[in-house]
Amino acid sequence: MIRLHRIRLALAATLVAASAQAQGTLSTQGLGFPPGQLSTVARTMGSSTGELDPLSALNPAALALLRNPLIYMQAEPEFRTLQVGAQTQRTSVARFPLFLGALNMGSRWTAALSASTLLDRTWTTVTRDTQVVGSDTLGSDVTQRSDGSIADLRIGVAYVARPWLRVGLSAHTYSGRDLRVSARHYDDTTRYLSDTLSSTLSFGGNALTLGAHAFWPNTAAIGLTLRKGGSLTAYNGNDQIASAGAPDHIGLSVAYLGVRGLNVSARVARDDWEQLQGLSPTLNVHTAPDVGVGADLVGPRFAGSAVNLRAGGRWRTLPFSADGREVRETTWSGGFGLPVAGGRAELNFGALRSMRRSDSGISEKAWTLSTGFGVRP
Repeated sequence: MIRLHRIRLALAATLVAASAQAQGTLSTQGLGFPPGQLSTVARTMGSSTGELDPLSALNPAALALLRNPLIYMQAEPEFRTLQVGAQTQRTSVARFPLFLGALNMGSRWTAALSASTLLDRTWTTVTRDTQVVGSDTLGSDVTQRSDGSIADLRIGVAYVARPWLRVGLSAHTYSGRDLRVSARHYDDTTRYLSDTLSSTLSFGGNALTLGAHAFWPNTAAIGLTLRKGGSLTAYNGNDQIASAGAPDHIGLSVAYLGVRGLNVSARVARDDWEQLQGLSPTLNVHTAPDVGVGADLVGPRFAGSAVNLRAGGRWRTLPFSADGREVRETTWSGGFGLPVAGGRAELNFGALRSMRRSDSGISEKAWTLSTGFGVRP
């Protein structure tokens, strides 16, 4: 009984941040930051095409839009600035949030395997500190680091039921870990040894998604995603220490295609993050609608191919906070898509400016550079 109590205390200490200032970030509290499982195209358009986009790991029905086999990879470095009163801290993180491989099976079926980041909790801070031991005043560097994420491994299939209707089904396996390290390195290394504490948690879970995609040429497109979360379990080594439900997801994207060369779209989605509360009673969890709008315009030609110009905006509440107060995020984005290698590959690039704020007076601003590259073998 005592051993189980100590494990639960370790879990709570690992999952919940002491403060945003200690982490140097407002966005990776609790279990981490949700990139959204969106492709660069959808991210650049304010997430507005998330339920219509075959490259995003959301709606399996949209996979039927891929007419050729495809391998897709994505990279997203983020550069953050945290403002706490008059103090400013700068951090950065390199994310690789999405990989997808798709294969056509006849004229009606498409299958895909994708790996995407559900939650990312990677950060490092180094601060100066002093301690008084007897008559000595000891200077030291205190390093706090979290290296962790929960990944979504998805197997999906799509079927063309009608010329205007596509349906899809996907199964998800969640896996991940969170390594927390706190180390103190004294300036006087000859007399004082470094002090390091670490803890590691791992996660496992599952979910199932149904999707539909309707398309009327030169008029409109609608995408709907319904994901039902199964269990999500936390482990310390081989010991199960907590269990909860993986978050349900519902999302709807609508696009207007009535103007040639222009796609104007909007999206509203909701992830039930409260289902994760069972992993720790001290988690501060928030659920609110995720809203995005965006546009895609066929622009000038480059090397014989048309360049797509994109822009969008997104408004959402992040799922976790340090003090029970919501962290609201507003993101403005812009970018382009460019076919290369005679149309056998495509490069998509987007720049995103995010502003995150809580009622505690702490704010965070971030630049994210999203690059997606797809190749048709």
